[in-house]
Amino acid sequence: MKKFKWCLWVTGFLVILLTASSLNACSFGGETIPQNRTKEQYEFEKTFDPMFKFLEQEQKDFNGLETYKSRVYIKNGDEVKRYEIDLDITKADGKGDYRIQIGENKKTVPVSYSNGKLHYDSEIDPLFDEEILNLVVKRDVFDSLNVKRTLRTGTTELSEIIYQPENNSDLFQKLKSKYDLPEETTCQIRIDHSDKTNYGITIQLTSKEMSVKIGLTIIKKRG
Repeated sequence: MKKFKWCLWVTGFLVILLTASSLNACSFGGETIPQNRTKEQYEFEKTFDPMFKFLEQEQKDFNGLETYKSRVYIKNGDEVKRYEIDLDITKADGKGDYRIQIGENKKTVPVSYSNGKLHYDSEIDPLFDEEILNLVVKRDVFDSLNVKRTLRTGTTELSEIIYQPENNSDLFQKLKSKYDLPEETTCQIRIDHSDKTNYGITIQLTSKEMSVKIGLTIIKKRG
């Protein structure tokens, strides 16, 4: 009887030990590593936290920033359109420029930014899309994506994550509708970090006939 109880105790101990080992395989430093990430990918992705936090903000907080850029590139057949906002946050009211290029035609007007709105010094058409200017991307969008490739270079201090293409997220559906893209469109997201202070995101939607690339860059103050 004692031998039987001893066997049960040993078996129970082994079960607990195996369970703990199993849990440790998917956790790191008290944090749970998602199933679609390796430990290395999970740790690398955390270095982009300043960008993730900025993207989640409904009302953008520019404290600690030097520069904010937002741009849209649209290629439909042979027609190419570029729209770009470049704001110097160190100046009052975030002054900067709005640049348009449609084919060979270019135009630039001074702008300022306050309370989530752009103010133009002169008339221009079309105005920059303020939904893109104040782009919101929740962290769970990134968490749901598989990592396709990571890059880290010591010479240029460039870090980059390219995620696998997708066509299911709410973000994708919203952008596909905004730009009237066809059903076969796919979306790929890339984030980058360089020079210790520069963070960027590129969202590219691609179909057979049309391509839309949305980019956003923040440059943080040094020190």
